[in-house]
Amino acid sequence: MSKFEIHTIDSAPARSTAALGALQQGLGFVPNLAATMAESPALVCGFVDLRKTLADGELTGVEREIVALATSIENDCDYCMAAHSTFALMQEADAGAVAAARAGNAPDDARLGALYRFARELVANRGHIGDSEVQALLDAGYSSGALLEVVAQVGFTTLANLTHNISDAPLDDAFAAQAWARAAA
Repeated sequence: MSKFEIHTIDSAPARSTAALGALQQGLGFVPNLAATMAESPALVCGFVDLRKTLADGELTGVEREIVALATSIENDCDYCMAAHSTFALMQEADAGAVAAARAGNAPDDARLGALYRFARELVANRGHIGDSEVQALLDAGYSSGALLEVVAQVGFTTLANLTHNISDAPLDDAFAAQAWARAAA
């Protein structure tokens, strides 16, 4: 597997530094995966901009993280499973819901369960889902706008998943307590 540099704000290409600075300010550190993305200003800037845009959307922080967990399990990304598990718990997600998602199961909560199932189907079938899957999400109380926002969240998370699966950036200490491997699912 190729090796990629894990940049700091000082070593990153000039066009990447503002994005890394925004992550530093928002999270208190620059995650290794974003620091790896920084080699491509287009990737890291798009990633950070989309992250900010999604935070202002209809989905709550917990809902965004449930979608991220569903996406990351489908894309077999151990780094992102650990990171999004950590972020979900930071958003005060129910620990049981996070544990279920990490194990490949929909959370017991009806809304989160519908969201998780929809996101997994969306990724697994590359967007080719039936009317019944769409209707199930709408029946769970999500708007058609929120449904499309799930598409954006899946895209955002997939950027991270694919980058990690190529780069194998090391897991940050901040995410170590939520380390995950496919065997655990």
